[in-house]
Amino acid sequence: MAESTKSSSKTEKKDKNENFSEATAEVFKSFTEKMPQIDREQILENHRKNLETLGEAQKMAVELLKTVAQLQSQFLRQTFDEMNESLRDVMRNPTSKDRFQTHADKMKETMEKAVDHTSNLANVILKSNLDVYKLVQDRFKQGLESFDKKPH
Repeated sequence: MAESTKSSSKTEKKDKNENFSEATAEVFKSFTEKMPQIDREQILENHRKNLETLGEAQKMAVELLKTVAQLQSQFLRQTFDEMNESLRDVMRNPTSKDRFQTHADKMKETMEKAVDHTSNLANVILKSNLDVYKLVQDRFKQGLESFDKKPH
């Protein structure tokens, strides 16, 4: 009798475990049916496009650096050439009374060019920054739109 009680107790435990397993499986099944499905291909495609956009932004930044360096180099070369020419003029006519006025006028002109150059550089940098910002912003919008189109 003790053996049949043990046996029936084991059978009851086994039945309870099976019922619990079936109930748990049902809960998970209904839970997963209600969850939105993840489109791994869509996620990978979005990441690929994000990386392409970042690559383009990086290329734009490198081009900006090249442009700024080229503009700075040209400006410095031109400025030194003008300063040398101005000093040569002063040295050619050391007795001329208006040499200092001429030199001061050339220095003023050089300073005005420096201000114009700085303004030009600022505009180039601003335009480039706006272009990069727009590129990244457009990609962000595209990414959001691609997820909005997917059924939930």
